[in-house]
Amino acid sequence: MNYPLEQRIEWRKLVVPNNSRKQPIHRWYVFPHSFSRELVHSLIDEWKLDTTDRILDPFVGAGTSLLAAKEKGVSATGYDLSPLAVFAAKVKVTNYNIARLERLWLVLQSLLRKTRCTTPRRKFPDLVQKALPGKLLPAFHAIDRMISNLDASGEEQDFFRLALFSLIPEYSHAIPTGGWLSWVQRQQVDVARLFDTYNLQVSAMVNDLRYARRSTESVWSVHKGDARSLPDPNSYYSAAITSPPYPNRHDYSRVFGVELMFGFLDWEQTRELRYQSFHSHPEARPTRPVADNYTHPRKLMLALEQIREKEPKSRIADMLDGYFLDVFHVLHEICRVCKHKAKVAIVVGNVQYGGLPIPVDELTAEIGEMSGLTCEKLLVVRMRGNSAQQMAKYGKRPSRESIVLFTVS
Repeated sequence: MNYPLEQRIEWRKLVVPNNSRKQPIHRWYVFPHSFSRELVHSLIDEWKLDTTDRILDPFVGAGTSLLAAKEKGVSATGYDLSPLAVFAAKVKVTNYNIARLERLWLVLQSLLRKTRCTTPRRKFPDLVQKALPGKLLPAFHAIDRMISNLDASGEEQDFFRLALFSLIPEYSHAIPTGGWLSWVQRQQVDVARLFDTYNLQVSAMVNDLRYARRSTESVWSVHKGDARSLPDPNSYYSAAITSPPYPNRHDYSRVFGVELMFGFLDWEQTRELRYQSFHSHPEARPTRPVADNYTHPRKLMLALEQIREKEPKSRIADMLDGYFLDVFHVLHEICRVCKHKAKVAIVVGNVQYGGLPIPVDELTAEIGEMSGLTCEKLLVVRMRGNSAQQMAKYGKRPSRESIVLFTVS
């Protein structure tokens, strides 16, 4: 099937998180593969959404869509399977009493001056111990323990805890590079420097709140949930803005493994998250609802056949097969929980395997129509280069990054 293609290259910076790293509150915690608040603002303006509307993001990530909606006064709800994502997004959209946070910060600073970085009683998984060697793990754990001792609400404690989590990449010896962790050798860190850096981070976050929009007219909420099976009633939302993981083999349970196992999950729980995650990487093996109305798009079938001809037991073919089945479930749920004529924007990226292009945007459009949505057009916003390995073997073959626009039928 052919869908209208519209070039909107002026939006190319809107589908990457570069701006988020500079913007108040957004910069508290940034996921490396995410869109910007400007994309959400642009869609809200284009769709003429207001305080009577409610936006859905079933892959909430670090909460960009929800915080951007809050900045525009539009209610929004987000879901994610990752407890780290739910935690970060929730902290960003909470309304805080700044004066109370400042008082709590003075108390916490006093506690931290007296704390001793002793060996944690809790046994952390090997990954965390290796990533935060020497006195680093005791220091991170000591700060976390002092936050737990604060006479504060859970939301207030989480505010201070997010400041701590934001520092893990700066000190960790396990660094996300693309979709995996790479190990680096850092110089031995004076623990006093970590406490100083934490002091600066909390102070910056408190200062950011002075620019925050406080509103009681609209509601912003974040919950742990699976985009393939949402808890919401039918016809609840008037718009959806989201970006599923791209089918690029990136396993975010590994990318954020240190953070997940430092603060939320043990090793086995992290593995279960890996298995249940969206089928964008080969290790996923999710439990899904039954897909009665799903049929493989012809372009997908041809691509899978070509991949399996080269490699009969290809994990990539199985991943792509599962990926688009998951896309069907997500779009089916979006169709169910959104109102008639609701607007839907799905940010996707095309990929290549073995020199074979996979048109993720076109397949998403076709599967969306299977799910009860009507595809308006594909906005082509960016061209991404292929990997160095692919380029050496197959030459330069850029892939589209697109926003698939639907209307709920």
